[in-house]
Amino acid sequence: MRNHLCIEEKCRKSIELHQRFIAEDREEIKGLEEDEKNGIQRKSKDNKSRIEDTYLLIFKYELDDIRAKYSLGDDISTIEEDYHNAIYDLEQTGTREVGYLSLLWTISLGILLETDKKNIERLSKVVEKKEINDAVIDFLLCASDIGYTKISNEYYKENPYAKTRGIIDFAQTDKREASKRLQTYMEKEWFKGHYDYEWKNSHKEPGYVGYWSFETAALAKILALDDTSLVNNNHYPYDLAHYKNSMKFKPISLSDYDNKQEIEELVIIEGIENNPALEKVIPPRWHAFINELIQDYNELDNRSFYEKYKKTIGLGQIWFLLEEYEEENEGKNLLGSLIVFAMVEKGCILQLDYKDDLEDYDSYLKNYWDIETKLVQFILDNDQNYYALIPMDVDISNMYEVPLQDVN
Repeated sequence: MRNHLCIEEKCRKSIELHQRFIAEDREEIKGLEEDEKNGIQRKSKDNKSRIEDTYLLIFKYELDDIRAKYSLGDDISTIEEDYHNAIYDLEQTGTREVGYLSLLWTISLGILLETDKKNIERLSKVVEKKEINDAVIDFLLCASDIGYTKISNEYYKENPYAKTRGIIDFAQTDKREASKRLQTYMEKEWFKGHYDYEWKNSHKEPGYVGYWSFETAALAKILALDDTSLVNNNHYPYDLAHYKNSMKFKPISLSDYDNKQEIEELVIIEGIENNPALEKVIPPRWHAFINELIQDYNELDNRSFYEKYKKTIGLGQIWFLLEEYEEENEGKNLLGSLIVFAMVEKGCILQLDYKDDLEDYDSYLKNYWDIETKLVQFILDNDQNYYALIPMDVDISNMYEVPLQDVN
């Protein structure tokens, strides 16, 4: 066992079930493809969308099984077939959202397994199709020397991934210091940086297969860092980092890319014309966005609004289907909740599971105001808690249907 928090019997059973589900799903895809060929539509959702959804489900099973097999201590060669299948299935998901970590881990696994560079090229095309803008993914693809040349200045998930910048920068001049930074990152920052993903107590839940920082191991491999201090770390895949040692990488200095890229200044248009009172709780940088969201909610039909904001405020993750959103929005009483979800996506509001202790996540709270602030909670009718900093003197009891209360 590489992760002793996993229960072997349950992991093996999960892998077994996934293999059965995958076989059934592939048969379903064949049937849907045949229907599409013959012009047959059996469900309200079109065949192409159903096919992409099924491929996405298969991809998730495969990635979970890779993590499970690695946690169980299986020979690494046994996961290579799963990995190659996962790349193919990922490619078939179209523009479906697969999750940042799933994509990051798939690319990182390609580097650790030293897959053919053509496979990494295929993954770079998936990144482009899904319009993922992330400095870590870009660095991994550039360093793989496949002709990928873009490195963003942005991090899809700032905490903890912006901290990898220090590891990469140190590695340019001082490998020993970079290795120390790597150790600190893995021991103190990486796992805690995912508390907002409900990882903290996940090992107590059924189906736990372990969490491995494949991307950190890929960085260590690319940068040729000494990672012996992490050989027993419960989240650092040391065996994978040293599985093979023949892949050649392109030297990358992030400062070179900083100089080449133009960093656009944030243009702030202040004022929320459609509800001026919200200017007291929404930081100015998002006034224009929220003003447009309010207007769209009032003027667009459900389908148009859902499609426009499916990705930008994560509607597709909250209501997987348009029909689910339409049903909940029947009374047109969702605007406050939608603003909360939008601000969570922007990083302005911190979302926590009801079981989580706010004190463990205080470093996630961001202050976008130039004046003294206080902590408030937005009360939604679900099992999540939502927190934000707003100006100290603001006294607002609700944002549309969502109550606000001060946190003492």
